[in-house]
Amino acid sequence: MSRLSSQAEVIKLGRLLGVSPAQLEFLTDLPSGSLHHFRTAISDQLFDEQRELIQAMAALTRWLPSWLAALLARYWLGATLTARLASELPAWRVAAIARYLPKDFMTNIAERLDPRGARELLYLLPAAQIAEIMQILLARRDYITLGRFVALLPDAVVSELAAHIPDEGDLIQIVFFIESRHRIDHLIRVLPRERIERAMLMVCDTERRPLWPHILSLLANSSYGLKRELGELVASQGEDVLNAVVHAAQEEDLWEDLLPVVACLSPEVQRHVVNLASLQVPEVLQRILIATERKGLWTAMLALAEYMNEAGREALAAVLAEAENSMLERACYAALLSAQWNPLLDIARRLSPAKRQACLDILDPYLTTLDQETLSHLRDLLAHYGIAQQPTLPTTN
Repeated sequence: MSRLSSQAEVIKLGRLLGVSPAQLEFLTDLPSGSLHHFRTAISDQLFDEQRELIQAMAALTRWLPSWLAALLARYWLGATLTARLASELPAWRVAAIARYLPKDFMTNIAERLDPRGARELLYLLPAAQIAEIMQILLARRDYITLGRFVALLPDAVVSELAAHIPDEGDLIQIVFFIESRHRIDHLIRVLPRERIERAMLMVCDTERRPLWPHILSLLANSSYGLKRELGELVASQGEDVLNAVVHAAQEEDLWEDLLPVVACLSPEVQRHVVNLASLQVPEVLQRILIATERKGLWTAMLALAEYMNEAGREALAAVLAEAENSMLERACYAALLSAQWNPLLDIARRLSPAKRQACLDILDPYLTTLDQETLSHLRDLLAHYGIAQQPTLPTTN
């Protein structure tokens, strides 16, 4: 998962624990899936501490009239205990009680409700009541709660709610906190096309700069086809916009999110993007390679290097020259797996003799595993790029 997904999980965890996300920033480098499971485990533990009390109240509530149970919830239990009680009751029973609860109190319950057991309840509540709750959450700018539940709502309700959210920036922030990220593609398809386009084009608006990472998060967590479609929409806005995205990715260390998006673009757009002058700055390339190492993106990186011009490959070689040989080793392994020898060897020929020899030493253990045709092809490439004029490569029988 992406770094931005981990950031979203850290913010959610901070809210659950009642601490500032800045205090949990050290967790950002962990996989978002691990953070999600950790947050869920804490939530379950907090619930288990009161399980006996909750179960006793649930047994009592089953026998009370709905209006009386609603009074009990409002004036004795409060929103937190009521939210936990809702998870112990059948969805139809909760929906019946909810008819007697005011919208502000229902909103407070929604902020504390576990979405894992809420899908059936959301289908039973009237759409008008859900819309009222969502409007209050929006007024409170509670995008975390909105993100928890929007993926569980019926498509018709999602469309109706979106129509009442005039600012695409709000939609982007809701998507950023979506709990079920596999639903992002579906939700985007439900929304009007023109709204998604306007949301993407917020990268042209410097006044919406704080939202740019959230836009990138939408791209990073969508499917291959949608990445390409929306990524090319952004790329079509011109070099100034692309340079702004590069600077934002560099400032916030978002390359592990951006690189897979660039790798999904069409070849002609990739060629334009990877040859931006702003991408050939040594400091930028260093951060790109760090992200490549951290997330194992060497196959994508070599595919992009295929489209680099001379200046770009020279700049990349200069950065690799200062890196540890372990980075070169993983680049060679990726080239071996994906047959991306041309970009790698063209970059390797620009390195010092010692680094070129290191490249050969790294390749040596793999060569005995190659068939004769591949081995011969690699020998020709090494000679072509002047890395080994007389390569001492093993032959197969």
